[in-house]
Amino acid sequence: MFKTWIFGFSLFVLASTTTSNSSENVEVRLLDNQNAPLVATLDMSKADERIKQFVSDAIGAKMKNIEETVKSKQFLSDALKAIMREQEVNLKSQIANIERNLTDQLTDYINDKVDKKDEENVMTRKTGDPKQRPIDCGDVKSNKGSGIYKIYPKHSNLGFDVYCDYEVDNTGWTVFQRRINGKIDFYRGWETYENGFGDLEEEFWLGNQKIHTITKQGNYELRVDISDFDGSKAYAKYVTFSVGDASTNYKLTVSGYSGTAGDSLAYHNGQAFTTKDRDNDPWRNPKNNNNCGIKRQGAWWYKTCAYSNLNGFYMKGGKNSDKGILWYHWKNTDYSFKSSSMMIRRL
Repeated sequence: MFKTWIFGFSLFVLASTTTSNSSENVEVRLLDNQNAPLVATLDMSKADERIKQFVSDAIGAKMKNIEETVKSKQFLSDALKAIMREQEVNLKSQIANIERNLTDQLTDYINDKVDKKDEENVMTRKTGDPKQRPIDCGDVKSNKGSGIYKIYPKHSNLGFDVYCDYEVDNTGWTVFQRRINGKIDFYRGWETYENGFGDLEEEFWLGNQKIHTITKQGNYELRVDISDFDGSKAYAKYVTFSVGDASTNYKLTVSGYSGTAGDSLAYHNGQAFTTKDRDNDPWRNPKNNNNCGIKRQGAWWYKTCAYSNLNGFYMKGGKNSDKGILWYHWKNTDYSFKSSSMMIRRL
């Protein structure tokens, strides 16, 4: 009942409140319990002050927040500028260091080249011959012994790798063929034999074009080494050896035999090179497409067909076969040998 009276009283106050001409006092008309009119005067000065203070405090707090936000953004901006200035200084320092290093390296490089050129000029004045790059293994000066070296034949600006043998006669032989275990397939086509294939450390054919490039530089001798499966070894040497260019189909020129293996290469002198896909031999047999390369399962300077065929099919165990690694005149049979190598040396 009391709550209902208060609620009704509040509504009546709100509905009946009027303001006087003074901003500090408010008159409120009320009714007592007997519905007698009453007038109450309220002092609003303190309320106004509190409202003003509240608004002022709210505005002040908001302005403070805005000020702190602005200060925070300014701090970040200043920090970013400081970092950028530091990075700029570091970058300039790094660029300066790089420029100094490049200048020093370039100066050292130029001085080194000048010194080497001076040495070459001194050598030229003393001997009459300028210092040259090796054109074959005979020119390679090394204390490392046999192994792979790069040579620069006279008509090959880029040069190429070869295997140099220093064990035979203690001189530099340029090896262009080796068979040792049959891991590499030697029954290949014309282009492969022209460019070369295999592993210079193990089994390989250097390439007809490279063999020609080397042998056209001067007079070269040939050495052939073979071994059987019983451990016996033999060799054949030829005073003259060269291979023609592609227009001759890499024609063989060989003569002047000496050695212990017998002469099984003179028969092939003057013949062009034949592979399974390029028939340049005079043999005629329709069964094998008139091609000794197919008949003998290899690639060689075949005639009709061969007394030697060191690029033939590898057969283990010392079998007799005209398709094997053949050097007929050592054993006077078609014995297929365990290993072979062919190397040349400039005279």
